[in-house]
Amino acid sequence: MKNFKTIVITCVLAGFSVNNSWAQTAINYKNLAADFYEADGDVAVILLHGTLAHNRMEIITTISSLLSEDYDIPVLAPNLSLNNIDRMGDAIQKSSKGYARLTACDIEHTYTYIDGANEISQWVEYLAKEGFERIIVGGHSRGGRQASAYLAEYPRVPSVKGGVLIASGMSRDEQNYENYKKDTGVDLGPLLSKASTASPDQFIDVPKFIYCDNPRVTAAAFVSEYTNDASHSAPLNIAKVTDVPVLAIGGTEDTSVSDLEGDFADLADQPNLRIEMIDGADHFFRDLYADDVALLIAEMIEDL
Repeated sequence: MKNFKTIVITCVLAGFSVNNSWAQTAINYKNLAADFYEADGDVAVILLHGTLAHNRMEIITTISSLLSEDYDIPVLAPNLSLNNIDRMGDAIQKSSKGYARLTACDIEHTYTYIDGANEISQWVEYLAKEGFERIIVGGHSRGGRQASAYLAEYPRVPSVKGGVLIASGMSRDEQNYENYKKDTGVDLGPLLSKASTASPDQFIDVPKFIYCDNPRVTAAAFVSEYTNDASHSAPLNIAKVTDVPVLAIGGTEDTSVSDLEGDFADLADQPNLRIEMIDGADHFFRDLYADDVALLIAEMIEDL
């Protein structure tokens, strides 16, 4: 029987260039794609990227390399499918399309927010089959919010032993409306109401979807992204998660999640939650701040 093993699942938002310099091996499971960073230790990390991005962005390869090389922790970095064949399975190895862009705006947007949590569950299943008996689920920015939704909404798998959320805070409905109007000059409310009455698979005419102008987007995807849903907010999800330890990591210079401590303030007395702020780090933990993130994750795992 294999020794106990620990996995960390982490995700990132778009913002870095592609870096293929690390020694990763492509893995396929149920038509999903991932990179595996090999190491000898009995602790592993899965880095699952965030919004419209991919698993070979700099922040993913950097943290994967740090954990696998400096801490002897194997890393599995999945690529969210976004319901697009160029991002899944063997196709991603045969086509550059999956890695050619920072944000996947030229696809048909048919996926929903909770799909990220579902793909986390598939990779948890994969790792359990591979013999990993302890798993930590986490993510960065939107990815962390999706990971927190997995922790809160999916039946607890015995092998899942904790969570790591990096720059993952609240999703505020009012701010989403303000940003949409600022970016497009169009009120989000009427668009959302119209999409809510359309057939879920119907493509709708909207000026913007996430980062993408004039997108091909279904009503279901649009509603999932912009509806007021508590599962989009990491603190609201983690309030439901009291049975496993959770580490929330923020940066003091983060302008995207500018008050992570404030976002989690209502949970300050929740005994299983630990909040760590990295002085000087921005939203993407550039430069040596990625080392700080890796160290905090490694220390959390050591304390399990």
